[in-house]
Amino acid sequence: MSKIYDVIVLGAGPAGLTAGLYAGRARLSTLIIEKGQDGGQIAITNEIENYPGQMVEGESGPSLIARMTEQAKKFGAERCSDVIKSVELQGDVKKLVGAKGEYLAKTVILATGAFPKPIGCKNEGKFVGKGISFCATCDASFFEDFEVYVVGGGDSAVEEAMYLTKFARKVTIIHRRNELRAAKSIQEKAFANPKLFFMWDTVVDEVCGDELMDSMIVKNVKTGELTKIEADPDDGIFGLFGFIGYNPNSALFEGQVELDRGYIVTDADMHTNIPGVFAAGDIRVKSLRQVVTAAADGAIAAMQCEKYIAETKYFRKLVFSILYYIIKELTTMLELDKNTFEAEVLQAPGKILVDFYGDGCVPCAALMPHVHAFAETYGDKIKFCALNTTKARRLAISQKVMGLPVIAIYENGVMIDSRVKDDATPEAVEEMIKAHC
Repeated sequence: MSKIYDVIVLGAGPAGLTAGLYAGRARLSTLIIEKGQDGGQIAITNEIENYPGQMVEGESGPSLIARMTEQAKKFGAERCSDVIKSVELQGDVKKLVGAKGEYLAKTVILATGAFPKPIGCKNEGKFVGKGISFCATCDASFFEDFEVYVVGGGDSAVEEAMYLTKFARKVTIIHRRNELRAAKSIQEKAFANPKLFFMWDTVVDEVCGDELMDSMIVKNVKTGELTKIEADPDDGIFGLFGFIGYNPNSALFEGQVELDRGYIVTDADMHTNIPGVFAAGDIRVKSLRQVVTAAADGAIAAMQCEKYIAETKYFRKLVFSILYYIIKELTTMLELDKNTFEAEVLQAPGKILVDFYGDGCVPCAALMPHVHAFAETYGDKIKFCALNTTKARRLAISQKVMGLPVIAIYENGVMIDSRVKDDATPEAVEEMIKAHC
């Protein structure tokens, strides 16, 4: 049977790696599963200026992520590279099925991220982080006093364009329609901004340059006319920001986790609608998607996993204890201890059934009502007893009871038949009893 982890973190971006770090430090057995390279969007960011403490010249996304990866590893988080094909998130044990195998956990943190929709122009991938950006908050300062172009026409695009005017000397919105889709109140502010300009009925067809982007070709969607736009010779570069939406990586969870426009709905403590399942980072419904907010989400989610596991253990033990004492009052099964076991079982004549159980053993608690029911039915033919192995561990070991539950039948002091662990189903136990009646 596969190992059941305390926590499985799906995704190794800032949220997932921070969750792995905090879960590992909490001494929870933790597995981080990532299908690609660590870091998500931040892995393709050349410079970072707005993460607290990151004032080192030349600090990059990859270098930050490399340290996060090492920290998670240092505190015991295991790693696995796999593509998860399906998930079963309901129940006490969650199952993730990947191309390489199945993974089981008591809790799961979904940190699969959300990625900007591409602009859709030729050579786009070559210049991401080298002129093309998808985050004004992250990269606006790099284009201070430069010219900047923004692709999009919705609320986010126009708001980000206005934000960019605080840095760039000129910002031009490129929109494929002849009017914005943003809310009227936002449009009014945009049209009143003296640094904001508009290029209507236009899309970016191609971006060009050597190491850095220094020109682009735009296309009028109505006439088909192509126009080349080049960077100011004194600048040698301009910025191109894409704000045409995001694609949350949540298709895998549809029908199980509550979604809002593809993003996972959580409360402030990262709980989803499924007990034991949490979400962190850009995959969540949230107002700001940054490395710092993703890391905070991951830390909170991991701590909530620890709390959930502790509370679940306590609840199961409480339920078991209540169930045991209720059943004990309702039945005539003889409760044994290490002092009475020999007289009542090893030295007693006839056939005797012993239910070996333990405190906190959920399968034991589930089986116990059936055994007591069998005692009511077959008690005139076989004597029924029960032994709490938690209080008589050495005695249990002497009877070769090394895993629970165990239902055994003794005759003249010798164990002649038994059903152990997964084989101790109610049906199998009753069949064994009938065979010895």
